Parts: sequence; C-alpha cells; structure tokens
Amino acid sequence: MKKSILILAATILFACSKSNEIEEQQYNLEVGLEFSVFNSQNEDLLNPENPNHLDVADIKLFYVINGEKQEVYDPNLDSPRNFRIFKHENEYRIGVSLNHETSGKTMTYLQWNESDVDTIEATIKKTQNSLYSDEIWLNGIHIWERGDNTIDPYFILVK
Repeated sequence: MKKSILILAATILFACSKSNEIEEQQYNLEVGLEFSVFNSQNEDLLNPENPNHLDVADIKLFYVINGEKQEVYDPNLDSPRNFRIFKHENEYRIGVSLNHETSGKTMTYLQWNESDVDTIEATIKKTQNSLYSDEIWLNGIHIWERGDNTIDPYFILVK
C-alpha cells in the first residue's frame, strides 16, 4: 500500500508543470475584423429576416498568398470560409479572419456576390507568442489602427 501511495505521489508531482511553462505555450491570435452591413434605407443586410439580406452562400473570402488570389476554404474548421455571421445586440455582424499567412502588409478580398467585392489590407505583426493586425485599410481607406482608443476592429458598411 505504501508503494502505491508513493508511486501516486511521484506521478502527481512530475505531472505538474511550472506556471511560466504554461504561459510560454499560450499564443495570441488577433487578426479579425467585424462589419455591420446596411443599405441606404438603414436595413440590416446581414439579418436573415430582412427580405433584402445578403445571401450567405454567395459570400467568399480570398487571401493573396505569394501574389496569387486563393479562395479560403477549410472544411475542418468551425467556420470553413474564415467568416461567421452573428447577432450583436440589435444588429447582425460578420466577423472576418484577415489574411495572416505572412507578417507585413497582407491583402484579403471579401466577395459579397459576383459583382460586389471589398478589398481589405492589413499590416500583420508577429512576435514569438502572438500574431495580430496593427493597421487595417478598407478599399484603400485607413479605417483602424491598434491603440487608437478602439478595442476591436469594427466598421459599418453601407451597400
């Protein structure tokens, strides 16, 4: 019995890790952007109950990787096209994961349908334990910068 207790105690002791080892394993990924989308009549175009809503099946995301435009699709992810539409308070929003394949300035295309595409450029910074967007441009207009008194990148689009 004493041997069993000693073996159990030794196993528990060696299974524990130091707190700084756990911190080193954590990774922070902040490369998202959220949009609310309205028309000129102030109708929420992401609200599925709106008869004029955008068709989710038409929305696609493209990353420019090594100079080539590539459609984003990974069936193993919860959001295989790297975006999700969700209700936020009284409106719907679309959360988009920006191109973060490399650090530096990256380009993402958000295709709403065959004839409507928005261009999103972002400066991506990488550290040992994080990857984050530092600045974001929408269709060539600077819309967000880290540290400009905003918490998360968010923008209202009028279509």
